[in-house]
Amino acid sequence: MGDFEELVRTAAPSVEALIPAEPAAELGRHTVRRSPDRFSGGSVAQQALHLFPGLIAERLLGALELGVARLDLTAPAHVVARLRPLPDGSSFMLLSANGQSAMTTPMSMVNAVHPGAADLVVDQVRALLPDLGDVTGDEAAIAAKRGAAHLAVAVVVSRAVLNALGTPTAADPAAAIGIAIGAIAEVLPDVPMPAAYEQAVLEKRRAEYRGSSWSTTVPVFDHEFVFAEEAAFPGTDFTATGLVAAIDTGFAVRTGIAEGTVPVSVRVVLDEPGEPDLADWDEVAETSFAARRGDARFGHGGMPPWPGEFRVRVHAHGRDGDDDESHHLLIWPAPHAEPLVHKKTDRVGHRLRGEPEPARAAAPEAALRWLPALLGAAATVTVVTGVADVDGFGPDAITAEVDGGVVVLELDGFAGTERAVLERLSRNGRAASHFWNGNGDRCLSFARAGRVLVSREPWEHTNFGDDPEVVAALAGLDFDAWRHKEAKGVTAVTRFTGVVLPQDDLTAVIRERVSRWEG
Repeated sequence: MGDFEELVRTAAPSVEALIPAEPAAELGRHTVRRSPDRFSGGSVAQQALHLFPGLIAERLLGALELGVARLDLTAPAHVVARLRPLPDGSSFMLLSANGQSAMTTPMSMVNAVHPGAADLVVDQVRALLPDLGDVTGDEAAIAAKRGAAHLAVAVVVSRAVLNALGTPTAADPAAAIGIAIGAIAEVLPDVPMPAAYEQAVLEKRRAEYRGSSWSTTVPVFDHEFVFAEEAAFPGTDFTATGLVAAIDTGFAVRTGIAEGTVPVSVRVVLDEPGEPDLADWDEVAETSFAARRGDARFGHGGMPPWPGEFRVRVHAHGRDGDDDESHHLLIWPAPHAEPLVHKKTDRVGHRLRGEPEPARAAAPEAALRWLPALLGAAATVTVVTGVADVDGFGPDAITAEVDGGVVVLELDGFAGTERAVLERLSRNGRAASHFWNGNGDRCLSFARAGRVLVSREPWEHTNFGDDPEVVAALAGLDFDAWRHKEAKGVTAVTRFTGVVLPQDDLTAVIRERVSRWEG
């Protein structure tokens, strides 16, 4: 051990004792590397300090400043021998700004008066890093030890090198501390974490985990997608449930589409959930699976970070191709149990389970799903009979004559919901409208012979009265299910008025008008 190394090792513990645990831990976790090709003024230490959180650096300065001022250490002459003082008669200029760190100007002064001194400190720190291979504890303790031990070495090196230069500029404790923090911010990202740190991080994540939920879009290969720790080949046997099956380190879900992507929402809970939600899904099934390590990734979320037995309840919709396909996964820790099928209504599931395929009638609103999809997040569809000229709508409303009546389409408008407008439009026949917006607000209205029969927000238990024609218009439309509520509202409108909406003609009119607005 050289004389300078012995000096550093001897003095570092007393400096380390001055460093608070919290900012030390932040320094110990620092992983941001300085980009060598990024232009930035100042020494390497100054550039690296700019990438370290300023408030943490100021806390370290406050904790160390008085102690470093009393630190009477001088590096041997051979350590600083290559540094040359600024020639007599030299001049330089420094710029400062309000709110800058108390370390900025002292560090800049050292760079100007003693060129290369800060870089020498970085080199010496890199050569004298402490050995922390046997450090143990929780994540915060290991990070704090890593930050404090390395910073203590850097502070001693910086103070000793600057003291050896023998100038008032170099004697400023703020300069020594700033250069030390910058040196560690430069060096630490390339220093491996202590061996115990990875396990400590995992234990911290496990202790803090409270469940998670997210939505994503996942790739499908050969009619399935996989949520597992390791990649799996297609060809899973779905006979038991027709929907989901356990595989090594996770599970696979059988899709309706053969290739492409499907939207999937995921919720991970830590307690057993209640009864399954069946209303909005064609198939619901669950199975057990085992996580080998935990933390399997799926989109931008993942499994709990521990191994063990889990249960997944899979909800599927649209696998028969009669609607947009989507899935929901509900996952929780649970002992192994036999697979369960809670709901089975689609043909894909029956076919996979070896059961006779059911005859499934198309949903009553299926034929009109195209219109809300074309109109977007906020619109009103109004259909009128018995009146050729309609008024009361804004200049941007799209009006089109169709077989049996007139349809008015408002994008981001709602005049068709107003009582006075509906009364006037229905004076010689009928008028009905359905409004929706991006906030989830809706209004379904029916008028006949100049009188509004009912105008309400459609929900499962909404009372629309007992008018036979209104009752017939709503028959079979499930407003409790969240999918395609706008198409259901438009379906009720067309049923009440008896008007058929031609898809090709209206699509052309809407696109032409939208392109005119955008142009």
